[in-house]
Amino acid sequence: MDYKNYIGWVGMAMLQFNSIPAIFSAIENGSKYPLATILLTIGGLTCYMVRAVADNDKLYMVGNTIGIVGNLILLFVTIY
Repeated sequence: MDYKNYIGWVGMAMLQFNSIPAIFSAIENGSKYPLATILLTIGGLTCYMVRAVADNDKLYMVGNTIGIVGNLILLFVTIY
């Protein structure tokens, strides 16, 4: 993997795993995350996923999948 691909994967991991602290906080403290923010994020990531699939871009397909799943978990934890 060359430098530009490596840094792309690092950036994707940093951005897409950012919902994990919010998930743990919601579970441990019962804190709630704004539903509109979660829903808009899921919607945006879904739009990005459509484009990533059309372009056959593996980095963005993986990143968008991680982001969508993480935000769905956050949505579930926030609602319940």
